[in-house]
Amino acid sequence: MTGFETRYEEAQRLTRRERLRKAEQRDNRAERTTDYDTAFFARQAAEQRELVRKRLSRGYIQSGERHIGGRWRSGVHEMGLRSEDNAVLKYFVTLVPKGSRARASWDKANLDVQCPQKILTLDYPYIELNREFMAALRVDCDGVFLSPAACLAALTEQVRDGRVPCLPHIIVGDLLKDGRYSRPHFIWLLPQGSAVWRSDDKRCRQKPIQLFDAVARGLAAALLDIGADPAAPTMTGRMKCPTSPYWHTLTPNEGIWPTLSEYTDYVDTSVGRAVLVRKAAAAQSGLGLTASNAIFDALRMEGQRLLAEWHFGADARMHGSPAALADHLHEALADYADKVGHEDKTVSYVTAKVSDYLVANFDPMKLEGKAVNRGRILDVVDSLKTVTERQSAGGRYSGKAKGVNTLQRLREGHQRLISSGKVVTRAALAAEAGVSVRTATARWREVV
Repeated sequence: MTGFETRYEEAQRLTRRERLRKAEQRDNRAERTTDYDTAFFARQAAEQRELVRKRLSRGYIQSGERHIGGRWRSGVHEMGLRSEDNAVLKYFVTLVPKGSRARASWDKANLDVQCPQKILTLDYPYIELNREFMAALRVDCDGVFLSPAACLAALTEQVRDGRVPCLPHIIVGDLLKDGRYSRPHFIWLLPQGSAVWRSDDKRCRQKPIQLFDAVARGLAAALLDIGADPAAPTMTGRMKCPTSPYWHTLTPNEGIWPTLSEYTDYVDTSVGRAVLVRKAAAAQSGLGLTASNAIFDALRMEGQRLLAEWHFGADARMHGSPAALADHLHEALADYADKVGHEDKTVSYVTAKVSDYLVANFDPMKLEGKAVNRGRILDVVDSLKTVTERQSAGGRYSGKAKGVNTLQRLREGHQRLISSGKVVTRAALAAEAGVSVRTATARWREVV
């Protein structure tokens, strides 16, 4: 990082010198154009330069009140730039697109270009990194820690246990007035020159992109116990901005920079998102895997039904942002859980995970198709080590489910035969239930 910092400072110095030279040329120009558009953009550029000058001389001063991260904030003031004396944050700044291509926002859902000056964009609470060259692995954490030090201690324990290779390079979260540290983002940066290229170009390789996504999921899986959110998207590059005065930022790791392949020696890259969400619901609700999985299945089916109903009914709730849709679905599922007797407070953790997962993976094109319910028997196969054992358990579960369904069909067919006054024989029962005579014979005693 020392060599990078030197090159970074040199590049910044040359850029400032060139900017000043061009500004002096514009100011000393003898002839002034009368073109309206040119004058407008020149005035706008001058105003932006003045804002940058004030930001550097006076620091960041909030005007008015802002609702950020679920609470109202006012009176925020911070002198200087956080990246000025911090090599990790300097590197982070280089991952943000330049000037008018950098997208930021006051909320995490509606990012857009805010201003042409990157130094001003970096003050916004939410920001988007370069999506074409991805170099930041982000894990969202829903936990609330007693303090930033408590959060760092929990992460240090995960490193000591070998679940992750190193501490995050950046931790950025909300420091509440009572000292608690709320919902931080953990950010691991890839070494300089190791960014993953993501493009529609036919030369772009998909394997590194898939590995990037798998490593991000693996990091979330390793940190489920401390509140990691496996439903959060991994490829968007959106995150809490660590250089923003609205967040509390830590940079605990300046010396260890693993590559993607080195992460795979520590984290499980084979785990799917559906299974991860179920594990997170079980761990964070405290219900245990068996009880949590059963509740998850019930809420998942109801959530899918609600989304399909709202979609085909052109419900107004489907036209808002994904975050708003997740909130609506959470409220509806909470009401459903109360009605069916799941009023326990810990069930709300499962409800939240189901809502976030369904909204994040909602695809109207798949509503008509038959979806695969991954993780349905997670509580059965989670402790099994080999593929053979998992396949055997799956076969037993599938056979038992089919057996219950077949017995139900035979009993319904038997009732129909009796109601119609027909003679109940094995062959007639098999034809009525749509099964083989051999199956009807084997289940005859259970039915008759």
